[in-house]
Amino acid sequence: MNDSIETKSYHSLSRWLHWAVAGMIVVQYVLANLAESAEEADQTLRLLALLANHKSVGITILALVLVRLVWRWRTPAPGLPETMPGWQVWASHISHWTLYLLLLLVPLSGWLMSSASAYSVSWFNLFVLPDLVAPDADLKDTLELVHEVLARVLLVLAVIHILAALKHALVDRDGVLGRMTTGASVALFVLLIAAGVLGLGSAGRPSQDGADPASSNLRAAESVPVSGPSELPTWTIDYDSSHIRFTGDQAGAAFDGEWQSWEAEIQFDPDNLAGSRFDVIVDTRQVNTEDADRDAAIVGPEWFDSENHPYAYYRAAEFSVATDGSYEAAGQLIIKGQAAPVALRFTVTGDGDRQVLETTGQARLLLGQALLDRLVLGLGTGEWADTTWVGQEVTVDVRVEAVINGP
Repeated sequence: MNDSIETKSYHSLSRWLHWAVAGMIVVQYVLANLAESAEEADQTLRLLALLANHKSVGITILALVLVRLVWRWRTPAPGLPETMPGWQVWASHISHWTLYLLLLLVPLSGWLMSSASAYSVSWFNLFVLPDLVAPDADLKDTLELVHEVLARVLLVLAVIHILAALKHALVDRDGVLGRMTTGASVALFVLLIAAGVLGLGSAGRPSQDGADPASSNLRAAESVPVSGPSELPTWTIDYDSSHIRFTGDQAGAAFDGEWQSWEAEIQFDPDNLAGSRFDVIVDTRQVNTEDADRDAAIVGPEWFDSENHPYAYYRAAEFSVATDGSYEAAGQLIIKGQAAPVALRFTVTGDGDRQVLETTGQARLLLGQALLDRLVLGLGTGEWADTTWVGQEVTVDVRVEAVINGP
């Protein structure tokens, strides 16, 4: 080998970044194929876990490529052999910069697609990246197509890049491959693939026991007492200005949802807590989390089992005043025929959108919050009992605008 060629090697950091990104690209395609298999097998939790890892690796690639570009600007690549034909030199430059562009666009399009799908990207459950766009189903479909096309183009170009490198090593013997290759960097490449495939690729597999945690708090809904009639007037609720929303955790990132159909009978008076009562019914079939697949999972048998249990109930007839002046309802939440105690902390003021209500009476605005343990409530059975990919706690936020007519 020509000594002048042998000395024209990339900086060690360039080699490490090159082979690290190359290994992660291989892992990405393996994770994507495993995710497709999980989807075909209707393994929803495994699909969620694999896609979460796929996104995390993609963000890592994006970050490393940005570092690589900055480093490339500071330390230009060594020149190509003088014996290389001019067209090959141009082809090398074009292919390299096209690869850089694709390595930026593929993860970026995936990040955009995830944002449009109402799935915030979490980096290995350590921190959450900001959403780049608002949830939009049509935009999500477009970005999904763009992401897949760019990924396929990247695969084709990567194969061409590999074949060209092998030609330089085996046919031309001009030292081009040796400029970027060391034993340690290749070892890194192999280790990353092994760790990614064996570690990240096993995510979401069902546990051996598959047991669901039992809860002594659950009991038959029929045994939950229904509060008796109250002499207090019933609030007239403006449902257009009211809501029951919730926030959960999925693969380390928060997501929001709303129950779109519910009714409530509220009789509450701070001066008559003993006579106050809440009786709420929620149609569990009507949920919106900005993603159709997630909505379908929520109403499925492992979660709310809405086909067999279309309604959930919250009943409370015991109230107390907290030290900060707020109130707490000690109620029972009934889901899938089972009940568990749930405390709702709330405030009541005379605020509210009186123009929307268009009626006379005393305005009331109730703002409340409850923290739920989904395992205690029997939500997320079977493989979903694993809280690695779906958090155990769910926060429910309640807003009720109403007026009180009568004494």
